[in-house]
Amino acid sequence: MAKRPLTPRECELVVCSLYVMELIPFEGIMERLESITLRDIIGPVATGDATRQQAAESLDQYIKVRRRRFRNVPPEHLWSLDDRMEQEALRMIRKRSPLSAGEKLQPKAIPFEMGDTVEMKVTEIQERNSKVTVVGKVGQVTAKLPVANRQALKGSKTIAAWVTGIEKKPALIHLSTSDYGKHQPSAEVLAAYVTAIRGLRQFFETNELPSTEEVDLAKSLFQRMIRRDQNDWFTVYVAMGRPQLDHVRRWVKVIQMLGKSLRGDEDATRQLASQEDRFFKDALLRACRSVEKNLDSRT
Repeated sequence: MAKRPLTPRECELVVCSLYVMELIPFEGIMERLESITLRDIIGPVATGDATRQQAAESLDQYIKVRRRRFRNVPPEHLWSLDDRMEQEALRMIRKRSPLSAGEKLQPKAIPFEMGDTVEMKVTEIQERNSKVTVVGKVGQVTAKLPVANRQALKGSKTIAAWVTGIEKKPALIHLSTSDYGKHQPSAEVLAAYVTAIRGLRQFFETNELPSTEEVDLAKSLFQRMIRRDQNDWFTVYVAMGRPQLDHVRRWVKVIQMLGKSLRGDEDATRQLASQEDRFFKDALLRACRSVEKNLDSRT
């Protein structure tokens, strides 16, 4: 075994392998796993939707895909750990005390998600540079709603709207009363979206290079979720499985590197090679698969 501490991802792989080999119980594993890929591998085993043999083959493929991460560790050693290494691996995983009934691990400061329909109690109407913004409260959270016609709000104490954005610090939600963002693209446009996302996914899974057009379109799909500047941004956001926008911002930077690399930028190529697993790659692949599943069925 390599003479170094195990990385968190290696620890998760070790624990999943031990479970597949029936050496440790399943209880408590899923709550501690950060890798979405490993969750997808061992989750079906626990529910009976997959066999342990299938999970073992998936883990073996997982190691091959990530062989650069394990270049200092012979793969066979990951499957024949002694008690000392097993204990070292288990110690590297953060232990959490059991939660009491009804207790949440991390209570949400804002109990809403983008797309939720809420009712805002109006507290103030601001007008700056000919732009009118209604400020109010949704529960205990401050909310802002831009409006085009102030006269239409005259006498209104509450307004029904849907959440288009969430800021955690300070707690603030952005609202809208229009359907901008919920447009359903045509079948031809959806097919182009799916093709671009599939090309991106195949690159990160198998290193098969996509075209620059596919990369540019895929980048625009991720960017519109952040900027909310296209009439189908929320449709794309839902199709991707509602990813965390902090993750999306990292993905955009990596996709920009990929686009530059395809156009011959050697610096971008080197930077891209050093970005392995530093941009929530598992979550990116999950979002890509979600797009293919949700949008491909509409074409």
